[in-house]
Amino acid sequence: MNKKGFTLMELLCVIAILAIVTTIASASIINIARKSKTNLYCAKLELIESSAKSYAVSHEKELNNSNTYYEEYKSIEITIDDLVKSGNLSPDKDDLVLNPQNDEAMNNKKVVLYLKNNQVYVHIDGDNVC
Repeated sequence: MNKKGFTLMELLCVIAILAIVTTIASASIINIARKSKTNLYCAKLELIESSAKSYAVSHEKELNNSNTYYEEYKSIEITIDDLVKSGNLSPDKDDLVLNPQNDEAMNNKKVVLYLKNNQVYVHIDGDNVC
């Protein structure tokens, strides 16, 4: 008797192996995508920090004469929207700066500029994962 083809058991084993490989691969891809979004978010925060420092240079007098303090240092509080309006930060779309992790607008996020040892430092409000 000449047997051609696969038995049902052989086919079920191959299907089970393919399902396991697919599950592992999709979990890895999801993890890579999540890490990429986190890295992009951190890069965006660094860009916002640089833009805020540039903003501070053009508002140096306001910062030096401030009566507001952050951690005992003279400070001014702005929003990311102020950076967009001043031209220090380019929006992503429709005058909005978007969070790459969830595509929500970050324009209302508070940014504190403060002077410490004659240097400008930036604190961005919120949960920084970077």
